Amino acid sequence: MIVSFRSYCSQLMVWMVFGTFISGCASKTEEITKPVVPAQPSFTGLRIEQGPSSLGCEPRRHPATILVLHHTAGSLPSSLEILQGKDPKHRVGVHYVVTDEPKPRVIRMVPEEMAAFHAGKSSWGKLDGLNHHSIGIEVINYDGNVYPYSDAQADIIFALCAEIIRRHDIKPWNVVAHSDIAVGRKIDPGSKFPWAKLAKLGIGASPLPDELQERIVRGRVATPAHFRQLLKDYGYAVGPDDAGLKLSVEAFQRHFRPAKFDGLIDVESTAILECLVRRYQSTPYRAVEVRP
Repeated sequence: MIVSFRSYCSQLMVWMVFGTFISGCASKTEEITKPVVPAQPSFTGLRIEQGPSSLGCEPRRHPATILVLHHTAGSLPSSLEILQGKDPKHRVGVHYVVTDEPKPRVIRMVPEEMAAFHAGKSSWGKLDGLNHHSIGIEVINYDGNVYPYSDAQADIIFALCAEIIRRHDIKPWNVVAHSDIAVGRKIDPGSKFPWAKLAKLGIGASPLPDELQERIVRGRVATPAHFRQLLKDYGYAVGPDDAGLKLSVEAFQRHFRPAKFDGLIDVESTAILECLVRRYQSTPYRAVEVRP
């Protein structure tokens, strides 16, 4: 009786091990053949409200590689009305609106898989007509060159930009102002936009501080011809004459040296642009023609 019981136990253990092995194989096979479900966009720390839909959009023809920041130059109600794109002569749209309320909200008007009509006639680097290459964010502000953006707006802009950049793998130099991509035509989101604060948090481009200080101490100013080339290397469109160059210098300064955007090439502007081109656009960096 004892022998039979031991024999039974041994056989039971063998079948249990074999069953576990078979079960494990089955679950692994099931796991391998299980279809992959695409991850849905997640806005960590953000609440995205669905606003009124916009007619100012169409199916996207290119991946989104650029993020464009705007100011509305109008109130929230008027901006939401205009951005619905109801006017066939002015069919505009945008992906997101950040409000100017004490507790700002993010309102979605166009889904990211669609191209919104927010950039207009525009260019950046080798790309033209950026609606199909970009995602647009409008921030409620009557004039970002006059009125500062609130800290609460800056915080929510950072969170929204961070999610968009993560999802689309947008490079730092492709986080731009409307004025960067529409030189001489647009001046938003303006010199008061918190570019420096966002850059410190990892949103957008910025020069390396030590290199910038070193170049400023050198006190050199690039020639107009070479500053023009540096602007083009970084991404700006530059007109063929002196007036066109000045407009591009002003757009660059409005973004990266907002304390003084007079369109004049100086030591600090030269240093900032050299640092940006070196860091983001050339490896190794070419020797820069400068004048004393």
